[in-house]
Amino acid sequence: FLAEHNRQPKPFTWTADPDKIIAAVKRGHQVLDSIH
Repeated sequence: FLAEHNRQPKPFTWTADPDKIIAAVKRGHQVLDSIH
């Protein structure tokens, strides 16, 4: 698989919305903080 894939590599394209990622991280921190 790797040998075949590396013959025609494609650049990674970020498709996630940065605001959604930041919101998810904040929610994760809130959950962790509430456990302690």
